[in-house]
Amino acid sequence: RAALVPPRRVADALCQGSLGATGSSHCRSPPSDPLLRPYFPSRHGPRHHHRHVRDCQPVKYGNVTYEAWPSDNRTGGPVATTRTFVSYIPPEGEDRKAVYGHFTFVRNPLRTVSVLEPGGAGGCQAYRRAPVEETAKLGKCLVAQNGGYFDMGTGECLGNVVSDGKLVRNSGGLQNAQFGIRKDGTMVFGYLSEEDVLDQTNPFVQLVSGVVWLLRDGEVYISQSQMAECDEIQTTGTFDKFINVISARTAVGHDNQGQLVLVHVDGQTESRGVNLWEMAEFLKQQGIINAINLDGGGSATLVLNGTLASYPSEHCPFDSMWRCPRSISTIVCIHEPTCEPADCSGHGDCVQGECHCTGDFWRGPACDILDCGPSNCSLHGICTDAGCLCDAGWIGSNCSEECPMGWYGPNCQKPCACEHMCPCDRETGSCNTTYELAIQEQLNKEVLLTWIFLLSDRKTWISMTSVLALLLVVSAMGNVGRFLKARSKRHHESGDYLYHPLREMNGEV
Repeated sequence: RAALVPPRRVADALCQGSLGATGSSHCRSPPSDPLLRPYFPSRHGPRHHHRHVRDCQPVKYGNVTYEAWPSDNRTGGPVATTRTFVSYIPPEGEDRKAVYGHFTFVRNPLRTVSVLEPGGAGGCQAYRRAPVEETAKLGKCLVAQNGGYFDMGTGECLGNVVSDGKLVRNSGGLQNAQFGIRKDGTMVFGYLSEEDVLDQTNPFVQLVSGVVWLLRDGEVYISQSQMAECDEIQTTGTFDKFINVISARTAVGHDNQGQLVLVHVDGQTESRGVNLWEMAEFLKQQGIINAINLDGGGSATLVLNGTLASYPSEHCPFDSMWRCPRSISTIVCIHEPTCEPADCSGHGDCVQGECHCTGDFWRGPACDILDCGPSNCSLHGICTDAGCLCDAGWIGSNCSEECPMGWYGPNCQKPCACEHMCPCDRETGSCNTTYELAIQEQLNKEVLLTWIFLLSDRKTWISMTSVLALLLVVSAMGNVGRFLKARSKRHHESGDYLYHPLREMNGEV
């Protein structure tokens, strides 16, 4: 079909929406949508401090300006499930309208969700913009949806950005609705101080900024968000229009099972779609607990398995008949489970989020622990990825055996050079040492060898037997003589004793 398109249009089609690494492009960009820019034409975000948000929120929340929820950590089943909906909003009444879009339910978000920079790592620093499809392909995303806000003129990423544990952008405490995942898997929704963002006790591994906290603890929170995120008269009108205009919308939230939920609603500003009040009420009806609004309008994009699944609202620059996805900033990427670290410390393979260690001795969830068994090389060696490396003078799979007599050194490969077969030091080979046990063992061996030599000759064996028999007879005769002599002596000495009958010494009893 490309052959039927004029060359000029082909060139425009190839460059549509995608910017180079420097953030510049010769392609024509469609006009931005001021109604979906909450602070236009002012600087993005409110000027007040986090304390203002804390002090102005409802009393029942105390000093806590965000909600935390433990994420689902199941590893079985599909990573994510995407469902398409067509619903009437509101459900009843003459003014109801049909809206359509997608819900994506994500398991184990700590291991399967990433906030990615546009066009790959370094995209925010380079003020790069890229279509969701392009960034999703680089990140091997199963599902990808547009993420945070950005400057339509410069391409600058706005708000906080943490991507796979790396702090890409610190907004300096800008009070817009945030979504993040901490290192322990806790999902966070709401308003954060700069200290919260930079906290290293349980740091964020993913973080992205939206605008407007839609649902807080299952209740619509838009009015409170207006107070928290808009503080100047000149932006109030723009912010109200941003909330109330119907358009394409995207959001991120969670359900009561701890599953992350991505929501995309198709639309076109002032023509079709939903406003944020309708969006929040619709999410509440679907059982969403906490949710924040992400970039919408022409930025609203959903990609499934590398294919565009949403209906873009912007006209293509090469022909207004067609619709093209906008080049945007960060994305929320759903991918196969990752391991921590991703390369399993170089000693294993990552399979569905778990490290399968290679070799016989690497252990642990990160394959970073060498384990040569409970004996720990018998304290006579060190554990290596090839097994126990024994100290000099020791051998065996667990380094539990000393070198045989006459050998020393590593692996007992060097023979002793001592005179008269004397033992040497098993570690150094020094002859200036003695081993009582070794000497006794050597003497025993010599005696045994002597007997074996003597008994190997028949005549010698008979002679030795005769000598032993004679010695036995002589010994027996000597013992008999000594016995008779001792008996005669005791009989002779018995005449010196006098025996007297016992008598009563203390009177009769």
